[in-house]
Amino acid sequence: MKNKIILFFSYSVYLIFCYCTSARLATFYSDEIYSDAAYVENLKTNTAILEKNADKKRSPASLTKMMTFIVAYEKIKNIYETKVIVSQEVLDKVDPESSGVKLKPTEEISVYNLMQCMLICSSGDAAMVLGHFAGDGNISEFVNQMNEKSKELGCTNTNFMNPDGFYDENQYSTAKDIFKIAKYAMNIPIFAEIVSKVESNIFNDERDPIVNTNKMMDPKNGGEYYCSFVKGIKTGYLSQAGRCLASYAQINSNNTYIGVIMGGPTVDKGGKAINKNYAMIDTKNIYNWASGNLKTVRFYKYDSPISQINLDVCWESDKLFLFPKNDIYISLPKNFEKDKIELKTSVPKSVDAGINPGDVLGKADIFYDGQLLKSFDLIANEKCEINYILVAIRFLKNIFTHPLFLLAFFISMIILYRRIWVRIKLQKIKERRRKIVKFPQNIGKRKNR
Repeated sequence: MKNKIILFFSYSVYLIFCYCTSARLATFYSDEIYSDAAYVENLKTNTAILEKNADKKRSPASLTKMMTFIVAYEKIKNIYETKVIVSQEVLDKVDPESSGVKLKPTEEISVYNLMQCMLICSSGDAAMVLGHFAGDGNISEFVNQMNEKSKELGCTNTNFMNPDGFYDENQYSTAKDIFKIAKYAMNIPIFAEIVSKVESNIFNDERDPIVNTNKMMDPKNGGEYYCSFVKGIKTGYLSQAGRCLASYAQINSNNTYIGVIMGGPTVDKGGKAINKNYAMIDTKNIYNWASGNLKTVRFYKYDSPISQINLDVCWESDKLFLFPKNDIYISLPKNFEKDKIELKTSVPKSVDAGINPGDVLGKADIFYDGQLLKSFDLIANEKCEINYILVAIRFLKNIFTHPLFLLAFFISMIILYRRIWVRIKLQKIKERRRKIVKFPQNIGKRKNR
């Protein structure tokens, strides 16, 4: 119990510290970001290289469809063989302004191809058909599952109202939450395969092949937006949301990124329409900058001790080393200065034995030039068994040195002293009385003689 209280207090102080310093999360990018919100993370270091309004709630537009894919994929067992019959009832629920592939009533299409339509060319009708099917005929129930999954992924500022991302004032997310969704989805091989396609021919009729809305992937037709690093993921656009983009970039084997841009401007200050896609422009600028200016450095190995704490009630040792759970990598400017890197740890002064390998016992922060680069857990890497003899000795010691015990002992001594003093006093009184009684009797006898 003592151990848990100490850890709780220590973590509370750590969380307050992180809250106070989070506004200074390190970003070395100094160029202008035209879009309203951005979050870009290096997947090797698991740390952000750039943030702008990353926790601001915004309409996610068609970035919603990544969560639609996740829920449908995890519910439907065989997406290649499972066929869906498109119904007019569902098509009637699709907003007329929503992008689509013009699915036909009564046509039969595989779940896999619906997913391709939804993710490659951002088909709203495919998303609605898929949500209706995976929701067992109830789109609202499917949306409930989307919200449950978002909570499971740690999205704290996200709420969905539909599967296709069309505007609803109660449908919102943040750049950081969308990043969590995109990162989870990219670990699903089929998702990564689909979103990397520039185009796909899924129909056997007059309809053209579907073309990816992410021009950053298309060397032929991408124009100024083409970026060789980008391998996916998903575009989004609504007038209320601006231009949005979740992207995956592979600069080299040690530097892969997922970036989320939301709120790319669609009108200038004078209200004139902006034709350029600034979500893509921002993304390209960031990845080009990262390629030329950042390097990944292994800062700690998993088997290198970082901190040491006192270990109580353990017979074998009175000290315990703490280690990072994994190798710790950080992103730094290529010309970084070593003396500007600082490590700060937050650990309790001591813990009780009964520790298992992998138990989290502290936190560590890496700073560069006063800015937070990375936070990570500190764990034990050995088993420390508790010794109950030492527990008993400590228990007795705690009792005998407790202020209440000392007070009770002092009062008991006073009472005991008083009782002894009173007994001695009474004994003296009795002795005097005996002497007084005997003395008159002797006098009387002498007179009679």
